[in-house]
Amino acid sequence: MGLWAAYALLVPVALYFVLAAREPGRAWLRYYARVCPQDRRPRPWVLFRAYQEFGKLIIDKAAVMAGLQHRFRTDHQAANTLQRILDAGRGGLLISAHVGNWQMASYMLKRYRGQVSVVMLDAEEQAIKQAHDQATQDRRYEVIALKDDLSHLFRIRGALAEGRLVCIHGDRALAGGRTARVPFLGQEAPFPLGPFAIAAAFDVPVCFSFVLRTGPRRYTFTATDPLPHHRDATVQLTRFAAALEAVVRRHPFQWANFYEFWSDAPAAAQGRGRAAVPAAPPADRTGR
Repeated sequence: MGLWAAYALLVPVALYFVLAAREPGRAWLRYYARVCPQDRRPRPWVLFRAYQEFGKLIIDKAAVMAGLQHRFRTDHQAANTLQRILDAGRGGLLISAHVGNWQMASYMLKRYRGQVSVVMLDAEEQAIKQAHDQATQDRRYEVIALKDDLSHLFRIRGALAEGRLVCIHGDRALAGGRTARVPFLGQEAPFPLGPFAIAAAFDVPVCFSFVLRTGPRRYTFTATDPLPHHRDATVQLTRFAAALEAVVRRHPFQWANFYEFWSDAPAAAQGRGRAAVPAAPPADRTGR
């Protein structure tokens, strides 16, 4: 029946979650109080909108995976930056977050000349890769699965050596993964250290990138200019936390944060020292 019918069906679904999903709702409202402390609207209404906006992102993701990407308008604010990175052939790292719709990025990146690798959870990898391949038949795109044996780190290293643009999230820690606490929305919060250890270990361009829903069936791809290289992973992480804070302040309903983000996950280990990453290729060792 089309996208608009699916959006309309979100009304009873969002109402249900307002009533039934109490703990995720409380966690989201605590986040919202940090990002929009001056908003005095009734909290049930704010939470309803949060679930509704989250549902729209999921519907759009399903539509894109089903081959309906032509139904959406897309803006590329960082087109020149991304194409320069791909043309240079040195590889590059795009670090994003669970804000907006990153699935849309895999299709928006098709317009660029070059190869792209997207890092995602192993449980999601096969289903998403299969749906993507069926929809696009584009072999320039590959999925790197996050695995418990850390084999993904060596595939990331290989992808960068091949000159690929590697996309990874920087706001969710895996169980048992190293974390570091940095200031975020007024209080220190735990972030995964792994993506930023990779950024510190390899002398390749690093950008923070987000794909945001900027209107009905409209998405905007944003990215920072390549950041100055730094060998300290926590410096890279602090930069990312500041960039993510600026984004969620502008688009508070697009961060899928339905748990207490400022508390350490029970299975996560506090990061001390450098997170384990495979050694950089000789060409990447600069001595800095």
